[in-house]
Amino acid sequence: MVGVILPVLNVSLKGLGWSYDALGVATAATGLGTLLFQGLAGWLTDRIFRRRLLFAAMSFLTGACFVAVPLIPHAALPIDSLLFVSGATQSFFAPLLGALALGLAGHKMLNRTMGANQGWNHAGNIIAALLAMALISTLGLNSVFYSVGVCSLFAAASVLLIHEHDLDEKIATGLTRDQDKQVKWTELFRDRTVLLLFISVFAFHLANAPILPTVALYVKNLGGSDNLMTATVLTAQIVMIPVALAAGRLCDSWGRKPVMAAAFLALPVRILAYSLVSSPGSVVWLQGLDGIGAGIYGVAIVAMAADLTRGKGRFNTLMGLFATALAIGGVAGPLLSGVLVQHFGFRVTFYAFAALAAMGAAVFLMSVPETRAALQDRTFATNTLDFPAQGTELI
Repeated sequence: MVGVILPVLNVSLKGLGWSYDALGVATAATGLGTLLFQGLAGWLTDRIFRRRLLFAAMSFLTGACFVAVPLIPHAALPIDSLLFVSGATQSFFAPLLGALALGLAGHKMLNRTMGANQGWNHAGNIIAALLAMALISTLGLNSVFYSVGVCSLFAAASVLLIHEHDLDEKIATGLTRDQDKQVKWTELFRDRTVLLLFISVFAFHLANAPILPTVALYVKNLGGSDNLMTATVLTAQIVMIPVALAAGRLCDSWGRKPVMAAAFLALPVRILAYSLVSSPGSVVWLQGLDGIGAGIYGVAIVAMAADLTRGKGRFNTLMGLFATALAIGGVAGPLLSGVLVQHFGFRVTFYAFAALAAMGAAVFLMSVPETRAALQDRTFATNTLDFPAQGTELI
């Protein structure tokens, strides 16, 4: 649904005469909607057991927002307002998808399930990028917004194909079979690991969130075509598929921290590398490094959240908190990048965000411990305490 929309949106609005500052505000509006609703989204996901219907509704609303973009006046207020609402609805995706995975597969198979899910997620983004390139060539930039609406209908319909009786709604909250009561959500803030991981995730996304739309603009600034701009998404997603699949397995065999550390270390290297090239094609190839960080993060953060809430509950609330850290970066990062690009140029912008990414990596490496329990069974035998009681088959 939304894999390629921000670069296309930025290029579309730039073509209508918007300044880089205004583009930064527009991108940040999406992040602000996510930021303000992310905690609520995680809390509601822990409390509302009709998670399939909630996901379908949020998918439909997100699609409607982007379909409306080319149909309304292209002034700042209406565009920014729509993007804010789309950010609010997207805030439900991360906790809901995590809850569905945990409710279907249980703790034992969560990492491999998330690896497979993220692999399919990135494959969907590849199809989105290819489709966007074809649509832009034949029908223009606005056709991509309408395609998001169509994809939102497919997303809403597909989640309803999951059989409700295959979901263990109790395990989906982070509890195990022999536990019934979740801890208070305020208890999460008393865990030092949670706080340090929150800070690390914030720094990671403060540096990472504005880079994809900034790179798309950089490609255009260097004389690249609209299709080459769209290829910045495609290149990264191709790398993300095998990385996500590997991350699910490596989180079980290596542990969570060393896998996540690779994501943190790849980010500053990638951002700094952009400042060293000056051809559109080189920028697109470098964007492949984004696949390492993003491919790992989507799997490892779920594994760490499941570790930190296992037996306590509030898994989705914690996922919402981590997504809030992501959203804070999604608001502040684009605002900062817009100002930096407008007044100092692309190269200084890349230097600044590479430094931020390096600081986030340092916090994670020096402060966040391994979250996998020492006594966790490293085989993949079925544990009946962790699996759904309905006899779900794992294929």
